[in-house]
Amino acid sequence: MKLNLSSVLLVLLAIGSPAFVFAQDDDPPFSTSDTNVGYIDSAIPMTQVRVRFDSAFDNPTPDRAEFFYRASTAATGVPLSPAETGVDYQELWSYLELALSSEVSVFVDIPFRFIDPELNPNRSGLGDIQLGMKGVLWSQPNQILSAQLRTYLPTGDADRLLGTDHVSLEPALLYARRLSDRTIIESEFRVWVPINGTVVPEGDFAGSILRFGMGIGHDLYQTSDCCGQNPRRLTAVAEFVGWSILDGLATVPDTPTQAQIIDVSGDTIVNGKFGLRWTDSDRSIFAGYGRSLTGDVWYNDIVRLEYAMRF
Repeated sequence: MKLNLSSVLLVLLAIGSPAFVFAQDDDPPFSTSDTNVGYIDSAIPMTQVRVRFDSAFDNPTPDRAEFFYRASTAATGVPLSPAETGVDYQELWSYLELALSSEVSVFVDIPFRFIDPELNPNRSGLGDIQLGMKGVLWSQPNQILSAQLRTYLPTGDADRLLGTDHVSLEPALLYARRLSDRTIIESEFRVWVPINGTVVPEGDFAGSILRFGMGIGHDLYQTSDCCGQNPRRLTAVAEFVGWSILDGLATVPDTPTQAQIIDVSGDTIVNGKFGLRWTDSDRSIFAGYGRSLTGDVWYNDIVRLEYAMRF
Protein backbone atom coordinates (compact mmCIF):
# COMPACT_ATOMS: atom_id res chain seq x y z
CA MET A 1 0.00 0.00 0.00
CA LYS A 2 1.41 3.42 -0.97
CA LEU A 3 0.67 6.52 1.04
CA ASN A 4 -1.08 9.45 -0.57
CA LEU A 5 0.26 12.17 1.70
CA SER A 6 -2.16 14.79 0.41
CA SER A 7 -5.11 12.66 1.51
CA VAL A 8 -3.64 12.34 5.01
CA LEU A 9 -3.23 16.10 5.27
CA LEU A 10 -6.80 16.62 4.08
CA VAL A 11 -8.02 14.30 6.83
CA LEU A 12 -6.05 16.22 9.44
CA LEU A 13 -7.42 19.52 8.14
CA ALA A 14 -10.94 18.12 8.18
CA ILE A 15 -10.50 17.21 11.82
CA GLY A 16 -9.93 20.85 12.58
CA SER A 17 -12.75 22.23 10.47
CA PRO A 18 -15.68 24.04 12.09
CA ALA A 19 -18.08 21.48 10.66
CA PHE A 20 -17.03 19.08 13.39
CA VAL A 21 -17.87 21.39 16.30
CA PHE A 22 -20.72 20.22 18.53
CA ALA A 23 -19.40 21.30 21.93
CA GLN A 24 -19.93 24.86 23.14
CA ASP A 25 -17.21 27.49 23.56
CA ASP A 26 -18.17 28.02 27.21
CA ASP A 27 -17.49 24.36 28.08
CA PRO A 28 -14.69 23.80 30.63
CA PRO A 29 -11.13 23.50 29.27
CA PHE A 30 -9.41 20.16 28.82
CA SER A 31 -8.29 18.38 31.97
CA THR A 32 -5.77 15.58 32.45
CA SER A 33 -8.61 13.03 32.57
CA ASP A 34 -9.93 13.97 29.11
CA THR A 35 -7.46 12.01 26.98
CA ASN A 36 -8.67 8.52 26.08
CA VAL A 37 -6.37 7.15 23.39
CA GLY A 38 -4.14 4.17 24.05
CA TYR A 39 -1.73 4.36 21.10
CA ILE A 40 -1.76 7.99 19.93
CA ASP A 41 0.20 10.53 21.99
CA SER A 42 -1.98 12.95 23.93
CA ALA A 43 -1.81 16.67 23.14
CA ILE A 44 -2.47 17.61 26.78
CA PRO A 45 0.62 18.38 28.91
CA MET A 46 0.22 16.82 32.34
CA THR A 47 1.95 15.18 35.25
CA GLN A 48 1.43 11.45 35.12
CA VAL A 49 2.94 8.09 35.98
CA ARG A 50 2.05 5.29 33.56
CA VAL A 51 2.84 1.61 33.13
CA ARG A 52 2.10 -0.19 29.84
CA PHE A 53 2.45 -3.79 28.77
CA ASP A 54 2.46 -4.73 25.07
CA SER A 55 2.34 -8.20 23.57
CA ALA A 56 2.80 -8.23 19.77
CA PHE A 57 2.92 -11.12 17.32
CA ASP A 58 4.40 -11.94 13.90
CA ASN A 59 6.82 -9.23 12.86
CA PRO A 60 8.23 -10.72 9.61
CA THR A 61 10.84 -8.00 8.90
CA PRO A 62 11.99 -6.65 12.29
CA ASP A 63 15.01 -4.78 10.88
CA ARG A 64 12.90 -2.81 8.37
CA ALA A 65 14.41 0.70 8.22
CA GLU A 66 16.03 -0.10 11.61
CA PHE A 67 12.86 1.04 13.35
CA PHE A 68 12.50 -1.98 15.66
CA TYR A 69 16.07 -3.26 15.88
CA ARG A 70 19.43 -3.08 14.12
CA ALA A 71 20.03 -4.59 10.69
CA SER A 72 20.63 -8.33 10.81
CA THR A 73 23.80 -10.32 10.21
CA ALA A 74 22.80 -11.46 6.75
CA ALA A 75 22.47 -7.84 5.63
CA THR A 76 25.63 -6.43 7.20
CA GLY A 77 28.08 -9.32 7.42
CA VAL A 78 28.58 -8.55 11.14
CA PRO A 79 28.42 -11.74 13.26
CA LEU A 80 25.37 -10.83 15.29
CA SER A 81 22.47 -13.08 14.32
CA PRO A 82 20.70 -14.60 11.32
CA ALA A 83 18.10 -12.56 9.47
CA GLU A 84 14.76 -13.18 11.13
CA THR A 85 11.63 -14.60 9.54
CA GLY A 86 9.38 -13.58 12.41
CA VAL A 87 9.51 -12.09 15.90
CA ASP A 88 6.98 -12.05 18.72
CA TYR A 89 7.77 -9.62 21.51
CA GLN A 90 6.55 -8.17 24.77
CA GLU A 91 7.49 -4.79 26.21
CA LEU A 92 6.92 -3.30 29.66
CA TRP A 93 7.01 0.50 29.55
CA SER A 94 7.50 2.81 32.55
CA TYR A 95 6.54 6.39 31.69
CA LEU A 96 6.90 9.55 33.74
CA GLU A 97 5.66 12.94 32.53
CA LEU A 98 6.14 16.12 34.54
CA ALA A 99 4.18 19.31 33.79
CA LEU A 100 6.45 22.34 34.16
CA SER A 101 3.39 24.54 33.64
CA SER A 102 -0.11 24.14 32.21
CA GLU A 103 1.42 24.40 28.71
CA VAL A 104 4.76 22.55 28.89
CA SER A 105 5.77 19.08 30.05
CA VAL A 106 8.83 16.81 29.85
CA PHE A 107 8.79 13.02 29.84
CA VAL A 108 10.85 9.84 29.89
CA ASP A 109 9.68 6.43 28.60
CA ILE A 110 11.74 3.39 29.69
CA PRO A 111 11.08 0.02 27.99
CA PHE A 112 12.04 -3.48 29.11
CA ARG A 113 11.85 -5.81 26.11
CA PHE A 114 11.30 -9.56 25.78
CA ILE A 115 11.75 -10.97 22.27
CA ASP A 116 10.83 -14.41 20.94
CA PRO A 117 12.42 -14.77 17.48
CA GLU A 118 12.01 -17.80 15.24
CA LEU A 119 15.74 -18.19 14.44
CA ASN A 120 17.58 -16.38 17.23
CA PRO A 121 17.58 -17.13 20.97
CA ASN A 122 14.99 -15.48 23.18
CA ARG A 123 16.32 -12.30 24.74
CA SER A 124 15.25 -9.80 27.38
CA GLY A 125 16.60 -6.56 28.75
CA LEU A 126 16.46 -2.79 28.65
CA GLY A 127 15.32 -1.33 25.32
CA ASP A 128 15.92 2.10 23.79
CA ILE A 129 14.91 4.82 26.27
CA GLN A 130 12.87 7.76 24.95
CA LEU A 131 13.06 11.34 26.27
CA GLY A 132 11.02 14.32 25.18
CA MET A 133 9.08 17.47 25.80
CA LYS A 134 5.66 18.77 24.80
CA GLY A 135 4.36 22.33 24.51
CA VAL A 136 0.99 23.85 23.67
CA LEU A 137 0.99 25.90 20.45
CA TRP A 138 -2.65 26.94 20.50
CA SER A 139 -5.69 26.16 22.62
CA GLN A 140 -9.35 26.97 23.09
CA PRO A 141 -11.81 25.47 25.59
CA ASN A 142 -12.68 22.65 23.18
CA GLN A 143 -9.47 22.11 21.25
CA ILE A 144 -5.72 22.03 21.73
CA LEU A 145 -2.72 21.82 19.39
CA SER A 146 0.69 20.88 20.78
CA ALA A 147 4.20 20.29 19.47
CA GLN A 148 6.30 17.43 20.77
CA LEU A 149 9.89 16.32 20.33
CA ARG A 150 10.79 12.73 21.24
CA THR A 151 14.40 11.48 21.27
CA TYR A 152 15.22 7.76 21.07
CA LEU A 153 18.49 6.81 22.81
CA PRO A 154 20.41 3.62 21.85
CA THR A 155 20.38 2.14 25.38
CA GLY A 156 19.19 -1.31 24.26
CA ASP A 157 21.86 -3.93 23.57
CA ALA A 158 21.73 -4.18 19.77
CA ASP A 159 23.91 -7.31 19.82
CA ARG A 160 21.03 -9.02 21.65
CA LEU A 161 18.38 -7.50 19.34
CA LEU A 162 17.08 -5.17 22.06
CA GLY A 163 17.70 -1.85 20.28
CA THR A 164 18.53 -0.03 17.06
CA ASP A 165 22.08 1.10 17.96
CA HIS A 166 21.40 4.66 16.78
CA VAL A 167 19.82 7.89 18.00
CA SER A 168 16.50 8.96 16.43
CA LEU A 169 14.56 12.22 16.64
CA GLU A 170 10.79 12.45 16.26
CA PRO A 171 9.10 15.87 16.03
CA ALA A 172 5.30 15.73 16.14
CA LEU A 173 2.09 17.74 16.05
CA LEU A 174 -0.63 16.54 18.43
CA TYR A 175 -4.27 17.69 18.35
CA ALA A 176 -7.40 17.08 20.40
CA ARG A 177 -10.97 18.34 19.98
CA ARG A 178 -14.06 17.88 22.10
CA LEU A 179 -17.08 17.10 19.92
CA SER A 180 -19.56 16.79 22.78
CA ASP A 181 -19.58 16.17 26.52
CA ARG A 182 -19.12 12.45 25.74
CA THR A 183 -16.93 12.42 22.63
CA ILE A 184 -13.35 13.57 22.00
CA ILE A 185 -11.16 13.08 18.92
CA GLU A 186 -7.36 13.02 19.12
CA SER A 187 -4.82 12.95 16.31
CA GLU A 188 -1.09 13.02 15.66
CA PHE A 189 1.40 13.58 12.86
CA ARG A 190 5.01 12.54 13.52
CA VAL A 191 8.27 12.21 11.58
CA TRP A 192 10.79 9.63 12.83
CA VAL A 193 14.33 10.58 11.73
CA PRO A 194 17.22 8.16 12.43
CA ILE A 195 20.75 9.49 12.94
CA ASN A 196 23.88 7.45 12.07
CA GLY A 197 22.14 4.17 11.35
CA THR A 198 23.75 1.15 9.72
CA VAL A 199 25.28 1.70 6.29
CA VAL A 200 25.58 -1.18 3.79
CA PRO A 201 26.75 -1.18 0.14
CA GLU A 202 23.13 -0.75 -0.95
CA GLY A 203 22.83 2.46 1.09
CA ASP A 204 21.52 3.64 4.47
CA PHE A 205 19.62 0.85 6.19
CA ALA A 206 17.71 3.17 8.53
CA GLY A 207 15.16 5.48 6.95
CA SER A 208 12.79 8.29 7.87
CA ILE A 209 9.22 7.29 8.66
CA LEU A 210 6.01 9.34 8.73
CA ARG A 211 3.53 8.36 11.41
CA PHE A 212 -0.07 9.61 11.43
CA GLY A 213 -3.10 8.66 13.46
CA MET A 214 -6.57 9.59 14.59
CA GLY A 215 -8.61 8.26 17.50
CA ILE A 216 -12.06 8.85 18.89
CA GLY A 217 -13.24 8.16 22.42
CA HIS A 218 -16.93 8.04 23.33
CA ASP A 219 -18.13 7.72 26.91
CA LEU A 220 -20.49 4.79 27.31
CA TYR A 221 -21.00 5.59 30.99
CA GLN A 222 -20.50 8.74 33.07
CA THR A 223 -20.99 9.52 36.73
CA SER A 224 -19.49 11.78 39.40
CA ASP A 225 -19.92 12.90 42.98
CA CYS A 226 -21.90 16.00 43.80
CA CYS A 227 -20.72 19.23 42.18
CA GLY A 228 -19.01 17.23 39.41
CA GLN A 229 -16.14 16.01 41.59
CA ASN A 230 -14.34 12.65 41.08
CA PRO A 231 -15.66 11.89 37.59
CA ARG A 232 -15.88 8.26 36.56
CA ARG A 233 -16.19 7.21 32.91
CA LEU A 234 -16.15 4.08 30.79
CA THR A 235 -14.98 5.03 27.30
CA ALA A 236 -14.95 3.08 24.05
CA VAL A 237 -11.87 3.99 22.02
CA ALA A 238 -11.19 3.43 18.29
CA GLU A 239 -7.86 4.45 16.74
CA PHE A 240 -6.29 4.18 13.32
CA VAL A 241 -2.52 4.57 13.17
CA GLY A 242 -0.33 4.52 10.06
CA TRP A 243 3.35 4.58 9.19
CA SER A 244 4.81 5.41 5.78
CA ILE A 245 8.50 4.63 5.22
CA LEU A 246 10.15 7.37 3.17
CA ASP A 247 13.39 5.46 2.65
CA GLY A 248 15.28 2.52 4.12
CA LEU A 249 16.11 -1.15 3.65
CA ALA A 250 15.12 -4.53 5.06
CA THR A 251 16.34 -8.12 4.84
CA VAL A 252 14.29 -10.99 3.45
CA PRO A 253 15.94 -14.30 4.46
CA ASP A 254 16.79 -16.88 1.79
CA THR A 255 18.49 -19.21 4.30
CA PRO A 256 19.40 -18.80 7.99
CA THR A 257 22.77 -17.32 6.91
CA GLN A 258 21.88 -15.52 3.68
CA ALA A 259 19.32 -12.85 2.90
CA GLN A 260 18.24 -10.54 0.15
CA ILE A 261 18.30 -6.82 0.91
CA ILE A 262 15.24 -4.99 -0.37
CA ASP A 263 14.25 -1.33 -0.63
CA VAL A 264 11.24 -0.59 1.60
CA SER A 265 10.72 3.03 0.51
CA GLY A 266 7.00 3.69 0.15
CA ASP A 267 5.87 0.80 2.37
CA THR A 268 2.83 1.91 4.34
CA ILE A 269 1.41 0.16 7.39
CA VAL A 270 -2.03 0.93 8.84
CA ASN A 271 -3.40 -0.57 12.05
CA GLY A 272 -6.88 -0.51 13.53
CA LYS A 273 -6.87 -0.42 17.34
CA PHE A 274 -9.85 -0.75 19.64
CA GLY A 275 -10.19 -0.70 23.40
CA LEU A 276 -11.94 0.36 26.58
CA ARG A 277 -10.73 2.93 29.12
CA TRP A 278 -11.99 3.26 32.68
CA THR A 279 -11.26 6.64 34.28
CA ASP A 280 -11.83 7.20 37.99
CA SER A 281 -10.78 10.73 38.92
CA ASP A 282 -6.97 10.73 38.54
CA ARG A 283 -6.66 6.97 37.85
CA SER A 284 -7.10 5.34 34.46
CA ILE A 285 -7.03 1.75 33.15
CA PHE A 286 -6.92 0.84 29.45
CA ALA A 287 -7.15 -2.48 27.62
CA GLY A 288 -6.91 -2.60 23.84
CA TYR A 289 -6.31 -4.80 20.82
CA GLY A 290 -4.73 -3.83 17.49
CA ARG A 291 -4.73 -5.53 14.10
CA SER A 292 -2.82 -4.73 10.93
CA LEU A 293 -5.06 -3.65 8.05
CA THR A 294 -2.35 -3.77 5.36
CA GLY A 295 -0.07 -6.36 3.80
CA ASP A 296 3.01 -4.61 5.22
CA VAL A 297 3.12 -4.95 9.01
CA TRP A 298 5.15 -4.19 12.12
CA TYR A 299 3.12 -6.99 13.70
CA ASN A 300 -0.12 -8.73 12.84
CA ASP A 301 -1.70 -8.41 16.29
CA ILE A 302 -0.98 -6.46 19.46
CA VAL A 303 -2.56 -6.42 22.93
CA ARG A 304 -1.96 -3.44 25.23
CA LEU A 305 -2.72 -3.04 28.95
CA GLU A 306 -2.15 0.27 30.74
CA TYR A 307 -2.47 1.79 34.18
CA ALA A 308 -1.95 5.54 34.70
CA MET A 309 -2.07 8.04 37.56
CA ARG A 310 -2.67 11.60 36.29
CA PHE A 311 -2.39 14.79 38.31
